[in-house]
Amino acid sequence: MKDDFKDKGSIFLIDGSSYIYRAYYALPYLSNSEGVPTNAVYGFTKMLLKIIKEHRPEHIAVAFDTKGPTFRVDMYSEYKAQRPEMPDDLKPQIPYIKKIVRALNIPSLEKEGYEADDIIGTLADEMVKKGIEVVIVTGDKDMLQLVGEHITVLDTMKNRRFGCREVVERYGVGPQGVVEIMGLAGDSVDNIPGVPGIGEKTAIKLIKEFKNIEGVLDNIDGVPNRRVRENLSKFREQAILSRRLASIDRAVEIEYRFDDLVLSEPDYDKLKELFKELGFNKLIKEIMPSSNVRVDTDAYSEADSEEELEEILKAVREKGEVSLDTYLCGGNNETEEDACRFRGVALCFSNKKASFIILKDGAALNCLRSILEDSSIKKYGYDLKSSRVGLNGIGIELSGLAFDTMVASYLLSPQKAPFHMKDVFEEFVGRSPVASGKERGLSEVVESICDTALLNLHLTRELSKRLEEEALSELFTILEMPLVEVLASMELSGIKVDKDLLLSLSSELQSEADRLEEKIYTLGGGRFNINSPKQLQKILFKELGLKPVKKTKTGFSTDEEVLKKLSLQHELPMEILNYRHISKLKSTYVDALISIVDPETDRVHTSLNQATTSTGRLSSSEPNLQNIPIRSELGKRIREVFVAEKGSLLLSADYSQIELRIMAHLSHDPLLIDAFISEEDIHSKTASEVFHVLPGMVTEDLRREAKAINFGIIYGISPYGLAKNLDISTKEAGEYITKYFSLYKGVKEFIDTTLKNASKDGYVETMFGRKRPVPELKSRNPSVRAFGERIAVNTPIQGTAADIIKKAMIELYGVLQERRLKTKLALQIHDELLFEVPEDELDEVKTLVKDIMEGVVDLSVPIKVDVGIGKNWREAH
Repeated sequence: MKDDFKDKGSIFLIDGSSYIYRAYYALPYLSNSEGVPTNAVYGFTKMLLKIIKEHRPEHIAVAFDTKGPTFRVDMYSEYKAQRPEMPDDLKPQIPYIKKIVRALNIPSLEKEGYEADDIIGTLADEMVKKGIEVVIVTGDKDMLQLVGEHITVLDTMKNRRFGCREVVERYGVGPQGVVEIMGLAGDSVDNIPGVPGIGEKTAIKLIKEFKNIEGVLDNIDGVPNRRVRENLSKFREQAILSRRLASIDRAVEIEYRFDDLVLSEPDYDKLKELFKELGFNKLIKEIMPSSNVRVDTDAYSEADSEEELEEILKAVREKGEVSLDTYLCGGNNETEEDACRFRGVALCFSNKKASFIILKDGAALNCLRSILEDSSIKKYGYDLKSSRVGLNGIGIELSGLAFDTMVASYLLSPQKAPFHMKDVFEEFVGRSPVASGKERGLSEVVESICDTALLNLHLTRELSKRLEEEALSELFTILEMPLVEVLASMELSGIKVDKDLLLSLSSELQSEADRLEEKIYTLGGGRFNINSPKQLQKILFKELGLKPVKKTKTGFSTDEEVLKKLSLQHELPMEILNYRHISKLKSTYVDALISIVDPETDRVHTSLNQATTSTGRLSSSEPNLQNIPIRSELGKRIREVFVAEKGSLLLSADYSQIELRIMAHLSHDPLLIDAFISEEDIHSKTASEVFHVLPGMVTEDLRREAKAINFGIIYGISPYGLAKNLDISTKEAGEYITKYFSLYKGVKEFIDTTLKNASKDGYVETMFGRKRPVPELKSRNPSVRAFGERIAVNTPIQGTAADIIKKAMIELYGVLQERRLKTKLALQIHDELLFEVPEDELDEVKTLVKDIMEGVVDLSVPIKVDVGIGKNWREAH
């Protein structure tokens, strides 16, 4: 018999219903881009994949409960009656779980009137008769009654396996005693009553001594505890009933074909489709076989002769489109000669072939230029802005930018920003480009760059289809793709800095930091590491005896908020805040700028990032020019180092209260609309209404508080958040918000409608159709759900503001090119554009910028742009 079992392998019988709930409660709330909850699906799927990967059973099946009542309810109407309804966010996950089981080609079994336990018990016995080892995958203890010589129970979540020995270790009796114990002790989970006053420990003692319930009932007089004796006498029938309820039916009539239980290959197409829909991109990588887009080294070639090059370029011209990838620099250890030898561009114009053109001489460069500078030939690539900037460095003006796959994937999934090329390719094409070897020989570079170009062509086709399906093609075509050229132009021109002033400011900040350091040591009673939270905690709370504000895992907090409160008790915390401010300005901005200034031009070329924020806003890096503090005097002085070239000036054009104007437009609130049409000061108006003061009596402090309320509403601020901003009580802040909504009823209605639609649709949109998923709205966690509500309210406003300034940038860039003006768009910082303008173009450009920015979109309120001019950024702003 043992040889039979060895020959015929094993079967894994999975308690599907049990694992659905275990996965649901084990994982935090998850959802896909449409807001469909997925935590139970994900956990369940991971469990199945782990079993298949680690155990490779010859046979497998999943059993599920059915919706209707079982035969146990006929026996005892209260069976499982106390169980709560299935959670709302679990219900829509059940069909997906069953679809995944089918796509994995795992048979699922269920039968009306029976539970998954009964199906598993029946099937287990039948498999043992066939000589097959049975592994039951579950976390339910009642399944231990099924354990036998060839049946074990595996709890994957606790990584524990039960055979007969382990059951005895757990209960002191064998598997046959498990159901006897449950009959006496009952089961609160399934509402099996058992005998009152008998818990599991007492039940185990009784069954160990008397073998079964009949043995206990026949020997009640031998039970030492009086109360237990009385209850056993009184609830004899209930004990018998409870055992019957706990007993697994091992004789269910199940229809199945044994051959169907064999573990087989999944339906990869269906599985990939489901995983994409659910957002399980990592699982796609884990389970999917190699992509259909395979590497064929014969398909990748190096064009090293004039004839080959001409043949490639002719094919590209005939096709009218080309996917490209660039390799424009050598490694750190390479000689200049090697670097030049490696420099080149891969072109792919068919689904199966790509060629690498080495830029080793002027002839190759000129031939390539004829293609890359031809705007009638569509160019596809990942991060075309970088290609545009890089090729400019070797004298090629890349034109015809038609499809940037990084930008397209960003539009489809903005919540995943920032993006990495490898992840995008793996999600949409099935694999990432092959990597070149450590030695980076020429053949490896050719293969890697050509593979990227080829995969990008496939990616372009896939993402084009996705954009169309999601109604994002127009936004991509008229806004995001034209912006790529604008941003590339801005990065190439950069902005000049006064290097001498920058060095002087660095020295000044260092002197101030040194002064503050000494003062801090004096106030703290000795030298210590100011940047060490541990040492700072010791000085503040032990040495000085200040009262802590809040505690963290590593001790009492010394963050900015805490130090501000502590400064009311002692002078030291404020000086530490001053020191931190000075140190950050010096290291993050001033010294960072010094390190990246072009020594020949004294210009800084920041990177403007198009695919990093989920709202659609641009960001900048190396250096980050969007976060330079503007409220402090030192922050303002940093802006003084950004200057115009001789004979030019800087022009700043800043949208005035654009987000509040968008709110007025979207909410149709008559009070807000009237205020902007009448050119009233919206903050003073809000202050007058909320704080019940005459317009002429509004002070600067009241206006400041009203401004916090106005912008706080846009950002979905809570009473607690507003209270912190204004340093008032939460109750008072709540009253301010309530008063605001009583005045601006349209705003309240807009917010309520937005949240309702976002919950239903799973996403919010800007005026231009940009989408942002808000899965947080489905979360069981109140704080996560509140965060989702803030996102839902803010994104249509902030995202629309981002779209408006992008549209303005595109139109301004086009007009400047069309009129052949020398004015350059230098920077974009939130709602502000900064231009470098020759003095003789100033009047024309000032009018041009204001007209285009104010007329770029029609709102129900006027758009206003404040224009300033100066020799440096501070003067202009």
